[in-house]
Amino acid sequence: MKSLISKTRFESQRDPANVWELFHENSKIDRNRPITPNEIVVQKMMDQYDTIDYHPVPTVRLKGDQPIPVTDLAQSIRSRVSAHDWKTTSMSLAELDTLLHLAYGITRSNEGTQYVRPFRACPSGGGLYPLEIYISARNVDGLESGLYHFNPRRQLLELIREGDQTFELSPAFVQREVIEGAACVWLIGAIFERTVFKYGNRGYRFALIESGHLAQNANIAATALGLGVLNMGGFFDRDVDEFLGFDGLNQSTIYSIAFGRK
Repeated sequence: MKSLISKTRFESQRDPANVWELFHENSKIDRNRPITPNEIVVQKMMDQYDTIDYHPVPTVRLKGDQPIPVTDLAQSIRSRVSAHDWKTTSMSLAELDTLLHLAYGITRSNEGTQYVRPFRACPSGGGLYPLEIYISARNVDGLESGLYHFNPRRQLLELIREGDQTFELSPAFVQREVIEGAACVWLIGAIFERTVFKYGNRGYRFALIESGHLAQNANIAATALGLGVLNMGGFFDRDVDEFLGFDGLNQSTIYSIAFGRK
């Protein structure tokens, strides 16, 4: 009875102007929705790239599996905080390399399995990996300032735009002082077609969930490395999308993370 009353009250208060309600309702799994046959899914994945490749552009080779301090996992989780003191600091390329690998890098091969793509450091609905990481690097020792794209398949940073991008990017954020104080900022974009072709509207929800998995990996790794980290959703989407050259529909920014020294 309680659930019925609760549902009735909710429906009586529903505001048709609340887009989140429409999204949530339309992204529910419907028993009557036809399931995409596996052979079609596999063929579609074979036809798609698993990560954007900006070749030919200048690149920086990553090692992928850099050592990190021996830290108790539970202690890293308990110690994780949202950094707020954003004075300009630096971090190293080795630290950035480690963060990228542990957040969204390839951790094991798919050879000998039924899966189409290698496995990454975080779970992904259907192993479709719709996310792409872009890095605005300002003070990363061993790395020239610029805008980079992380290519996990080739284990590279691809230089998209040379020079410090900080003050081009910061006006697109509500907390612009964070961008201006961070050693680097990750901009996480999603290519929605990679997941919605299989899961429909639910696939959009999966992309958002996956960005949280990625961010949590990065947060715990950054804490173990002694770095400050802040997850940010307060940005003007169209401005960041324009900065990255996204169309804002098929590919769009959904999350961001700033890193610096504590």
